[in-house]
This record gives sequence, structure tokens and C-alpha cells, in this order.
Amino acid sequence: MQRRFPSTYMPLGYKLLISYLLLVLTPVIGIGSYAYISSVNTIAEHTRSSLEVTVKQVGNNVDYRLKDLIRSSDEIYADQTLSRYLTGYHSGWEKYNIMSQYILPKLENAASLPNQEVKLSLYVDNPNVSEYYYLSEYYYNDNSTVNTGQGGRKYSLFHSERIQNAPWYQSLDLHFGSAEWKQVDKDRETGSISYLRPLINYDTLQLSGLIKMTVNMKYIFSDVDTGHLGEDSILFIVDDKDHLLFSSSKNQMDPAMLSGAANGDIVKPESFMEIKTPIDNMSASIVAWVPYSSLKKNSEQVRNVTIWICVLILALLFVISIIMSQYFSRRFMKLTASLKSFQEGNFHKRMPIQGNDEFSEIGSAFNDMASTIQRLIDEVYVSNLEKKETELQVLHSQMNPHFLYNTFSSISRMAKLGEIDKLHEIVRALARFYRLSLHRGDMIIPIEQEIQIVESYLEIQKIKNADRINVTYEIAPEVMEYETVKFILQPFVENALEHAWYDDEISIIIRAYPEGEDICFEVEDNGLGMKEEIIELVLDPTDKGIGYGIRNVDQRIKLQYGKEYGVIINSSLGEGTVIRIRFPSRLPGKDTKGEHSLTT
Repeated sequence: MQRRFPSTYMPLGYKLLISYLLLVLTPVIGIGSYAYISSVNTIAEHTRSSLEVTVKQVGNNVDYRLKDLIRSSDEIYADQTLSRYLTGYHSGWEKYNIMSQYILPKLENAASLPNQEVKLSLYVDNPNVSEYYYLSEYYYNDNSTVNTGQGGRKYSLFHSERIQNAPWYQSLDLHFGSAEWKQVDKDRETGSISYLRPLINYDTLQLSGLIKMTVNMKYIFSDVDTGHLGEDSILFIVDDKDHLLFSSSKNQMDPAMLSGAANGDIVKPESFMEIKTPIDNMSASIVAWVPYSSLKKNSEQVRNVTIWICVLILALLFVISIIMSQYFSRRFMKLTASLKSFQEGNFHKRMPIQGNDEFSEIGSAFNDMASTIQRLIDEVYVSNLEKKETELQVLHSQMNPHFLYNTFSSISRMAKLGEIDKLHEIVRALARFYRLSLHRGDMIIPIEQEIQIVESYLEIQKIKNADRINVTYEIAPEVMEYETVKFILQPFVENALEHAWYDDEISIIIRAYPEGEDICFEVEDNGLGMKEEIIELVLDPTDKGIGYGIRNVDQRIKLQYGKEYGVIINSSLGEGTVIRIRFPSRLPGKDTKGEHSLTT
């Protein structure tokens, strides 16, 4: 016997080596990747947390300055005496005295409280109050210092009618307790922002004017600097509509980010992470844009160390895998050589046993098996083949007389009735039937010949029954050249005619078709049908009363092809019967299932 290997043959040593490497490579890469990803995520999360704390601290510093300004406005807002003076009617010396001794000192004191110079403007609804202001416009220079042009004073008193028609004033939602930070009038041009809150008449709890405290945003947002965050980061302030209010690092922004800066809109690039913290006392938020690349800089060293450790471990395990695969490969080669000798028929050769492990156990078991098989070939295998052949011959010999008895009985009846023409035809058909059945004495015949046998049988039955039998053949042409056990269709056709026929005519359909690697025959009739208990009795090998022909076919198929093949009966009383016979597809001369299989 020649040794054959498929085109993908691979020695066992290589398979062992590959399996070892896969077993090693998978966990090493998996653990290394997990360790690296976990480290990167931890570092990134730590960095993000640190940045969030930094941004929060910047927000706290901004909030501290806002509270400083709010406390200054409280000096005006909460002073009930000032409220009565600003809403009352005064004249002459009393009016002058109130203005010079209380109102103006109060405004000056409130404007001087913050750590940074501010511009305090008071707008009152009472026209009886005298206005107090300077002709020169105030502005903020680069050093964030207020320059009013006269004495450095930073407060003014106006009548409300000056601003009642201003769009920014009309857009305010002023009511008791309200306050907001907003850029109004010329604030945007001067880089300022104003704190706006109403003046209250505490006698009537009605609005009596407006407090407007203006400050340079550089003072409030002096801590908004990217130096707190790191290289390439951007820190800025947006209002509640996400419009840009202030940025100390505009020159660091990409032009694409500032495409809408003229309208206050900005666009965050995808390569940046955003950290946003609201400012407690202002409808605004501090926004930090930090490039993702900066978050991963600290992880590069972790990545390099992880890669080097994985490479060293893989190199060490690779060497160990080679040594182990060679060791086991040599022992398997010895086992393979002994099995090859056994395959070639040398049952006397035994495997040398070395060591005390699984290989030695395999060697000992192999030697015992070789001795046992050598004995069983003579004592069991050959005798079983002879027994199987004898059983098949007996079943075939039982099948042929069964049909012959029935046919001779019909011929006898025709002879008694003097039906000479029919007698001639039936004898001729019977001769053709037995010529096909006994041809060369084979028990395994082509399916085409089996179909011809059942056709001859039905020709005999049609003569006997005056063409009251309707037969339809549904035979797939591709199955005709395959082989089958002889004489397996006729018994079921005979059974339908003998036991299922109850009307003037009977219809029978005979099918043959491929099903996967098998071939199926079906015999279907429209006769009486059978009860479930009758079907069980028919297929019961211990019952000798009924179903002899059906059991004969089922036993012959199982003996020839195996217990998984045979006959299946589907029937319901009054609805006809379908007999299904399944066996493997084999070409004449082939003994192995599947070598010439069919597909549906």
C-alpha cells in the first residue's frame, strides 16, 4: 500500500511548534496589549482629571473676582437710605447736601472697593436727582487702568432716559433679585463686560433704576492662560450661547477655529479634547481644548517598555517551543513508523517501549492491539463476512418464491376462466420479469434494472386487473447508473395492490431521486392507508404475522448498508400511504460511501 499525503501535508513537529507559538503568542500579545491599553487609559484619565482640577481652579479664581465686584455692587443695591434719596424729591440746600454728603461718597466708596479699577454707572428713573458725569469718555488702556481724563474718578450718575431706547437696555430682563453679566454699549470694543442689576425702591419694591458696573475682562479672566494646561492647549471663556467672550490665546488658535469668531462662534477641531466648567456667578463657562496627542505623550515610554518585555518573552518561549516540539516529534515519528508497518500488513512487527509515560503506554497498547487484530482477522472478521453473505442469500431466496406463488395463483385463475390471450400476455410478462430478476444472479443491481423489474411486475398486474391501475414514474435520470439492493420496490407495489386497493381504480407513484449523499425511493398510493399501530407491527422484526415482505426489504438494506438506512412508512387511515426507502449512493464496483455522492 502506497503512502499518500494531501497537498497540505505538514509534519507533526511543525504543527506542535505552531500550536505552541499560538498558545504563547495569543496570551502574551493579549496581556501586553491589555497592559498597554490599561496604562494608556489610566495615564489619559489621570491627565484628564488633573486638567479638570486645573480648569476648576481657574474657574474658582474667576469666581473670586466676580464676587469681589458683586460685593461692590451690593453697597449700592442693599442701601435702603440711598434708595430713598434716589427716589425722593429734594430741593435747594437739602438736595445739594444729600448729593455731596451721601450719594457721591457712596458711589465713590462702592467704585473703590474692588481690587481692580472699575467704571460704576448709576441710572435712576427719578428726574429730580442731579446727574453727575464727565464729558470725556472713559477707556481701558493696555495696563488695564481706567482713564477718565479727570482725576481718575470712576463713577457716574445718569437719568434712565439716556438708555431707555438703547437696544441693549430693552433686551434686559430686570426684576427684583435679577442680575447678569453682559457686554453692552461699547464693552465689546473696549474688551470689557458689565455687571447689571436693578435699583430697588424699598418702599414700593418697584424698580427705580439700573446699576451698571463695567470692568476690563483681562482683570476678571487674568488666570485664563494656557500656561496652566500645557503645550498646544487653548483656554477661553464662552457665554451661555457658546459664543466666545475672552481668550488670552487667540493667536494660538487655528484660523479654522476662529472662522466664526466675528460673530462669537468657534469650531472645535476633532483632534482636541474639550473640558468645560461653568462659572458659578456668571452665565458663562471656562472651556479648555487639549490636544489628544498631549494626553498620550506620557504613555510612549509605557508602550516601548511593554513591547520590549513582550519581545523578550516571545523569544524565550520560541526557543523552548522548538526544543519541546523536536522532542515530541522524534517520539511520534517512531510511533508513526510502527503504524505504517502495521498498515502495510506487517502484523508481526512490534513497537520498542522506552520510558514510563503516555508514549510507552501507547506502545504497549499498540503491541497488544496488533496481536489481537492478527487473531481476530482469522477468527471473527472472515466468519462475519461469510455470515452476512449467507443471510443476504437467504433473504433473496425467500423473496423470489413469495412473488412467484402469488403470480402462479393468478395464472391458475385465468386458465380456469379460459382467458387465453391474457394468459399468454401474463406468461410473457412473467418471463421478462424473471429474466431481469435472475440475470447473472447478482444481489446488487443498477437502479435502472430495478425500475425495469417493477415495470414488468406492474405490467403483469395491469393484465390481471384490466388496466385499473394508474402508475406514474418520477425518476431522476442522474440516479439510474447507481446501484441498489435488488427487488426492493416490487414488494411495496404488491402490498399496495393487495391491501390498499379499495375502489375501482388505484393510483401509484414511484419516485427515485438523490438526497445529499444518499438515494431515496418512494412508493405512494391513494389507498386505504394504515393505522399507527399497524405500521409498528409491520416494521417489528419479532412479529411474524404481517409485513413479511416489508421487513424482508428493510432487513436486506440494513445488512447491506448499515442500520441507519432502511424503510420508513408514512400513512394515515383513509389518506393513502408513502413508503420511503433510503440507501447510500454508490456506483457499481465502489464500496465506500460518498466517493460518488449525489447532490440535490
